[in-house]
Amino acid sequence: MRQGVLIPITLIPGNSPIHKIAPLPKWALVIGVLLIAFSTRNILILSIMFVIGIVYVTIAKLWKPFMNAFIIWIPLSVTLIFLQAVAPAFPRPWVPIMNLGPFTIYQIGIYSGISLLLRAWVATVFALVAIMTTHPSDLFSSMEQLGVPYVINFILIMALELIPLLQAEFFVVLSAQKSRGLKGAGFSAILPSMVPVFAGSLERVQQLSISLESRAFGSKGKRTSYRKVSMYPKDYIFLVVSALASIATLVFIFMNRTSLDWSRTLQFPIWFAAPLVILSLLGFLSYGLLAIFVIIKA
Repeated sequence: MRQGVLIPITLIPGNSPIHKIAPLPKWALVIGVLLIAFSTRNILILSIMFVIGIVYVTIAKLWKPFMNAFIIWIPLSVTLIFLQAVAPAFPRPWVPIMNLGPFTIYQIGIYSGISLLLRAWVATVFALVAIMTTHPSDLFSSMEQLGVPYVINFILIMALELIPLLQAEFFVVLSAQKSRGLKGAGFSAILPSMVPVFAGSLERVQQLSISLESRAFGSKGKRTSYRKVSMYPKDYIFLVVSALASIATLVFIFMNRTSLDWSRTLQFPIWFAAPLVILSLLGFLSYGLLAIFVIIKA
């Protein structure tokens, strides 16, 4: 989190074609993408899906808020490559490619790290776009139309709504710390700010419970919403195309599972593997040193 900048993991108002699509087709696409991403380790399929997600971001005109949220995830996720390269999540035998100090780097580990990295990025891209182009109340109304229980709807929507609220509260606390001559930026400033943010969250939950009781939350009867969501032909077309594409891709993956498993056949040259693992190691060490520094300073 950067001082003075809130990471927007909430609705970003816009007039793009993605914004105009009803919530259910967009979230159906997200579910299909997640099923595909966690059904294969093929880095080509995952790379294509990531590129499609970037196109999705471009159409939605979300590059700036998307990168503000996504860039924090990049350094942490890259460390997956180093962790997998030295301890692959595959059964032996492992084919070594090089030695890096006390560590042995394995071919299959690099492949596993890249595939896990792409899985995480694919899921993140599509989920962020769906969140940033969907009004929470529209999602609530759409799920209610499908017959999803009211309580479950409320839990899901509150989870989305609390993210920007907590971010805003962190920013207020950090600004207050800075005005008192304390640190107002960096991870060492975030740790002390967690106490007032946590206390504020408990107070907010108490106020929310009183508000829900005063509005007869949980009572039976038909509920209304100030936002009405309607499905238009373009929404049905998007839903059908997304569902068919997801099903076709899943069928292709399961029918060609053996041929799509490149984990033991794809060989990475040293000129590619060495810089990749070293950069990943530097990211891993930087996070470790930063964590130790934060603990000492706290």
